[in-house]
Amino acid sequence: MTTEKVFHNDQYLKTLEATITDIVISKEMTEIITDRTIFFAEGGGQPGDRGTIHLSDDSSKIVTIFDTHDSGDAVAHYTKDEVPFIVGDKVILELDWTFRFTNMQRHYGEHILSGAIYKLYKGANKGFHMGQNYITIDIDLGGELMTEEMLEASEDLSNEAVWANLPIQAHKFASVEVANDMPLRKAVNEKVDGDVVVVTVGNPENPFDCCACCGTYPAFSGEVGVIKIFKAEPNKGMTRIYFDCGRNALLHYRKSHKLLTEVAEKFSSKPENLMHAIAKKDKEEAELKAERASLAEYVRNFEAEAIARSLESGMNFVYKEYDNISPNDLQKLGFKALEMIDGEKPLLALANSPSHTLMLVSDGNYPCGTLVKEHAKNFGGKGGGRDDNARAQFDSKDGLESFVEVIKQNL
Repeated sequence: MTTEKVFHNDQYLKTLEATITDIVISKEMTEIITDRTIFFAEGGGQPGDRGTIHLSDDSSKIVTIFDTHDSGDAVAHYTKDEVPFIVGDKVILELDWTFRFTNMQRHYGEHILSGAIYKLYKGANKGFHMGQNYITIDIDLGGELMTEEMLEASEDLSNEAVWANLPIQAHKFASVEVANDMPLRKAVNEKVDGDVVVVTVGNPENPFDCCACCGTYPAFSGEVGVIKIFKAEPNKGMTRIYFDCGRNALLHYRKSHKLLTEVAEKFSSKPENLMHAIAKKDKEEAELKAERASLAEYVRNFEAEAIARSLESGMNFVYKEYDNISPNDLQKLGFKALEMIDGEKPLLALANSPSHTLMLVSDGNYPCGTLVKEHAKNFGGKGGGRDDNARAQFDSKDGLESFVEVIKQNL
């Protein structure tokens, strides 16, 4: 069973009448196969087309096609709808044209960018992925990585080719050998059987880009609109470039610009002055952190002295609650207090009341971590630590206080 791929002859055809030749029903979906189609089947990194199919004489009997794949020599249109057709029915296939044209822009934008990189640096495209939010290509420069300047030059040249509105043409060859006589940036694999389609951008005798292609493409490079690189990173000795083209590049820019504007407004700045505003805010934050650290140290020293002064002879346990000292600062406070205490050191239990968090601090004679591990879970707590300090957090104040009573009893 064979499906005629009409889109190879007319990539702008949006509707087509066809005859259903097979319907394959499975648990996950139904495959509808027709004698001809305008739906591109997923391949070469380009997604399969979407759209609808309805009866020629009854448009109310319709299904939604969510993907399209090759099935041998046929093309299978995937749907999850209940299918109101039978084999032999005449149907109308209608593309989701926005999706198709966006993929044409993205697919051929990738060809043009790869062509620009090859022209400038002989960089070979060794990997291609068309994702929902971006496209990636992996450029091999013999172990070297592309610099920011190289990326910008490639982006500039590729967009010059787009704005020149160069013709894009397909050339069909009966064999790989003949196809490889074209000025290809990448030779066609000798294992390819059957006809080979080579697509050129610009004059076929001296093209901007020339590459074997099985996807859909616009008639002129200007329809790609724009090619925008987002970022690049090393990947297995190559440069992985993240970018997008046409409508998707516009949508990405729109979203990014909206975010940039919102962030600038948060900093009471214009977008072009945002980095200066952030630097100013960072400086202010650093100064506040330094001031906070100085005040925290003052408070810790004050409270540590108070604990040391209040300690009576023979006391081996001190419990204190605080509302405004964080658990981490309570740990530092505890060690500071032990430094100020002469003679035998007590076990300090210092609580942050709002969070029901208890810090145990000792000189190691009282195994803080073991105490938490053995008793905290009995009172809805969790935590752990070492012999000289441990943390336990509880669901309630009652749980914390009950744990403290048990600790006192076990000393």
